[in-house]
Amino acid sequence: MLAKLAYLTTPEDDRYVLNFQAFGSEELISIEVGPDQMRNILSDGVSLMLRQSFHRVPITQTEIA
Repeated sequence: MLAKLAYLTTPEDDRYVLNFQAFGSEELISIEVGPDQMRNILSDGVSLMLRQSFHRVPITQTEIA
């Protein structure tokens, strides 16, 4: 399932809600996640996104005379 819309909200301190809407649906689904799961989502998500954002430039060896 691919999300048409996805975002996080915090209705209260220490409460985290993942909201999403699937393509082809008008229904907004909200799922509360605990603090430990939220930390995992954020740490893994940042790592995955940073890995995709780097465009590595090949290093070429040249001789300096």
